[in-house]
Amino acid sequence: MIENASVIDKLKNKYVILVAVLVVLAYLVYAAIPKHDFYIYLLAAQDMFAGKNMYQATYVDGYHYFYSTLFTCIIYPFSFLPFFAAALIWLLLNIVCLIRIIKIASNYFNIRVLPAKQQWIFLAMCTLACIKFVMSNIEAQQITIIILWMVLEGLEKIWKGKIVLGALLIALAINFKLLPILLLPYLIYRREFLATLLIVLFYGISLELPVLIIGTERNKFLLSEWWNLINPTNQRHVVDTDEGGFASITTWLSTLLVYQAPKANELQMKRNIADISITQLGYVINITRLLFLAFSLYFLRTMPFVKKAGKTHRFWELSYFLLITPLLFPHQQYYSFLFAAPALCYIYYRFMTHYTTMSKLRYRLMIIFMTLSFIVCNLSFLLGEFNAYYGYFKTLTYGVLMIVPLLAVSIPEEVKSEA
Repeated sequence: MIENASVIDKLKNKYVILVAVLVVLAYLVYAAIPKHDFYIYLLAAQDMFAGKNMYQATYVDGYHYFYSTLFTCIIYPFSFLPFFAAALIWLLLNIVCLIRIIKIASNYFNIRVLPAKQQWIFLAMCTLACIKFVMSNIEAQQITIIILWMVLEGLEKIWKGKIVLGALLIALAINFKLLPILLLPYLIYRREFLATLLIVLFYGISLELPVLIIGTERNKFLLSEWWNLINPTNQRHVVDTDEGGFASITTWLSTLLVYQAPKANELQMKRNIADISITQLGYVINITRLLFLAFSLYFLRTMPFVKKAGKTHRFWELSYFLLITPLLFPHQQYYSFLFAAPALCYIYYRFMTHYTTMSKLRYRLMIIFMTLSFIVCNLSFLLGEFNAYYGYFKTLTYGVLMIVPLLAVSIPEEVKSEA
């Protein structure tokens, strides 16, 4: 047991922690200097309080602002600080949330059951697979880390009986960015009716809270403009190719099934395999979304409205919902796929604790798919000189899609006992 605990003990060493803190601080200082997404947040907040419509305006290189009026009110005080100071505080908040995400996830992985060498391998696999997603969020000065923390923390609170606080966190996460709305059918399926009701109630309240600052009529107008911008039925979200970095299935299917003349700044290469109408494309996209949602039943493994699921089973099924979230929503960039991190860590943990009992064929297939998924998801990190090709052909989408079967075959032992 002393040997098995050595990895954790070494990571808790005060000198290791000190070095890690210094490295992270230096990295955050570097990341806080450029003006990226956080700068857009501040510009939009300044516009809103200047009486302008931030949902019609575009910022920096033509980017739209996609966040709620409540988030805009919350972020506005940062605009009174020098940008570097505000950005550094924002990034420090992201790191705090990231640490908490790791803490929550680690409660589901008992790595002490592994020999010290395998503990190091597991931690290295998780770090290498997730580091690019984390770095893309930090360097873009994005909010995805905070959203993922609110989701995981909120669910932990709900499962531990602190339903009001958990529902409030998830409601705010949905208010800031609609991605976590997929949790509502999941919670209903798991018989968390009170939590679901409170989330809907708190979400409704969160939409009206800005009334206290900007007034009823202006808030109503801005909410209408916000919905017009983010409405997933808009044609611009069906053919979701406004920006080269998008990687959801809407963008992927659009590039495969509809011919679009390459933009001036894109590769002049063919990438579609068909040329269907926009209406037909909308049907294909929605059917594909429904198939992903229907496949969630494979992970849930119980009849509807059964509240109890084992701890590992719960993390497994939640990992699937988080994994498919950025796939199903339009307008998702690389940083949104941080939501795949819990699934990746679960897959690696399951592999490290069970590879000795696998057949040779299963072992080899797992190694092949894990390696391919890692390489394809991290091509921009490994071979950045070909980034134009990766974005144009949506390679990230293929890498994330490979994670789905890996997660599906990594069935927790306790699922068998539940059945």
